Amino acid sequence: MEHHMSNDMDMDMNKGPFMWMWFHTKPQDTVLFSTWNITSAGTMVWACCLVAFAGVLLELIKFTRRVIQKNQPTSKKASYLTRLFSTMHIVQTLLFFFQLGFSYCLMLIFMTFSIWLGLAVVIGLSIGFLIFGGKSD
Repeated sequence: MEHHMSNDMDMDMNKGPFMWMWFHTKPQDTVLFSTWNITSAGTMVWACCLVAFAGVLLELIKFTRRVIQKNQPTSKKASYLTRLFSTMHIVQTLLFFFQLGFSYCLMLIFMTFSIWLGLAVVIGLSIGFLIFGGKSD
């Protein structure tokens, strides 16, 4: 019985979730969720495209926050509570929430130790910086 269970466990290990402790190039990864398993080169390519897009999106969010901050009038006459609950401050807070969430997700994706997913993170952020990272002054 023990031997039978061991074989079942070995078969399950080949389906995921995959957790590597060193950098690797194999297309066998679990990305963020136990249901997002990469099991072939094709799914790795799609995952890398999605991750790179997320990197570009993160840079877009950062750029949008900079533009809003630059265009927001600075009124020292308004009270602290008025400024705190202004529409623009709430929008800035929501954008910061998404920026922080995307940043941590991209960090966790890099921590899968997949060279391909790590490159996708770096390439996506670099393309996003190329497009949106210039000074908005």
